[in-house]
Amino acid sequence: MPKWSKKSFLIVLVLIFLAVIAACSSKEQTDEEKLTELFKDSIANSVKNTESTSEVEPPTVESKLREISNFITMDIWNEGFVNISSYTSRGTDALGQTMDMGFTMERLGKSMEKKAEYDTYMQGLDPKYDDFKQVWTKLSNEIDTLYSKLKEDKPSANDENYEFDTGLFAQYQGAFKNDVMDLNP
Repeated sequence: MPKWSKKSFLIVLVLIFLAVIAACSSKEQTDEEKLTELFKDSIANSVKNTESTSEVEPPTVESKLREISNFITMDIWNEGFVNISSYTSRGTDALGQTMDMGFTMERLGKSMEKKAEYDTYMQGLDPKYDDFKQVWTKLSNEIDTLYSKLKEDKPSANDENYEFDTGLFAQYQGAFKNDVMDLNP
């Protein structure tokens, strides 16, 4: 009988082991299910990290100056002045595409409102940023001069007599951009 008890015990143990393996294998996820779950977790963590970062860390002066520099390049130059300059000489935007001057002026007007906010920000900077303020003052004044010209004398397509000189703007923008790029992150 003791032999039979050992055999019975081993058989029962093997059956339990097989039952556990079968239960585990039926609960095991496919590779696709694992990837889907991992992807969902990744998105959830990304959103969570973005929310916590934006709520906790106010922008630094350096990050705000980078934002301003990008704004000048994208909104004032790329979407405004360079296209207007091209429009007066070639009748198209800088990429050779058809251009709606009224729409461009409307968008530039909105950008000028945002620039006014940046003017206020720059004026309130600590004296440690006086070099930036000096370059900004020149750049901002030149932007205002060019925008005033556009409002007073709306440009026409292919108008070779229309003078829209962006040379000073480019000089001041380049200096501001370079100064910002030289900042430590």
